[in-house]
Amino acid sequence: MNRNVIYFFSALILITASCSSNKNQEINVSQQVVGVPPSLQDLKENALVKLTGQQKNELQIQTVEVETNLEDYVVFAPGVVFPAPNHASIISTPIDGQIREINKNEGDWVRKGEALFHLQSLEYGNLVSEYLQAYAEEQFQTNRLKRIKQLVEETISSVSELERATSEFERASASVRAAYAKLKALGVFDEEIQALNTADKFDPVLHIHAPISGIVEKGFVELGQSVNALENLSRILDTRVVLVRGYVSPDDARLIQSGDSVFIMRRDESLESETGAVISSVNPGLDENSRSVVVNILVSTSENWPRPGENVRLQIVSSSQKEIIAIPTEALTYDGNQPVVFVQQSEDVFEKRIIRIIEIGPRFIFVESGLKEGEQVAISKVFSLKALSRYDIIAEE
Repeated sequence: MNRNVIYFFSALILITASCSSNKNQEINVSQQVVGVPPSLQDLKENALVKLTGQQKNELQIQTVEVETNLEDYVVFAPGVVFPAPNHASIISTPIDGQIREINKNEGDWVRKGEALFHLQSLEYGNLVSEYLQAYAEEQFQTNRLKRIKQLVEETISSVSELERATSEFERASASVRAAYAKLKALGVFDEEIQALNTADKFDPVLHIHAPISGIVEKGFVELGQSVNALENLSRILDTRVVLVRGYVSPDDARLIQSGDSVFIMRRDESLESETGAVISSVNPGLDENSRSVVVNILVSTSENWPRPGENVRLQIVSSSQKEIIAIPTEALTYDGNQPVVFVQQSEDVFEKRIIRIIEIGPRFIFVESGLKEGEQVAISKVFSLKALSRYDIIAEE
């Protein structure tokens, strides 16, 4: 009886294994049968489209000959607008004090040398007092030296007294120059210093002037606020000239140099704005963030454009030239993500060919590889040829 039980379980195991094997084969067969539809498969290179006599007459496909021209090397790159050097300035206070008057607010135009802030300061008053005392002492020593020189000529005073008077005069003159230098370091104009010499009294208020002409972009203080030395008061931007920084790939940067022409365009193509300039300089190293070579372009604005902070597009025309193929945009279509054109092989045969594009312009496509000089490329009924090429693939399947 035990032997029969053993035979029974052995037979059961063999039947189960056989069923499992058949099931796996069915799964494998089903996996092989199911696939991607031919119309969605990857593009086959050198796919040929053969037209029938009727299709040839109905489509009347036009072609152009591929030509290689020696063209200026054109680089397209993104750019960002910044305030230009020497056309932006931070206004700060040189000494401690209190804001007594604000002459210009945000958005106001200010001329170079115009007073922006009036700062009431005890420290400034002490410096003015020091200068006036030194100036008075110099005037006294000047008159004294003249008298002694006259007495020495008349042999009334000795030469040693003249030497002593000369030394004291030079010491007084040095004190005046030192006091004058301190006032100049605060930004006080010569006219203001000369006015101190004739004034009966003075108000210890420092006038803080604009170092450049421009628009007050930002104010950092309020009326009556106490400020410390070197604290920022406002910022001035002269937007008549801006700096555009373009970010170029290292490969393209090798052909770009200072003086090359560049066209600056808006990122938004619906707004037509364009201005021309030249590259001022090319940074020698790579930008740490973008890993690109930065080109610097100083641009005079037109109708307040471009503005700092704006993103723009750059078209750089390098002085270096190279052979390049340009075909009309009507010749290009896409199969999936791959750009293709249809190259005529005979009167009724076209080859669907993958190409590599450098740049797509408004009228022409610049081709890096995939076409040869002298070939004929279809520029009409391109979508019909594309549909026929897909039909041929499906028919082959």
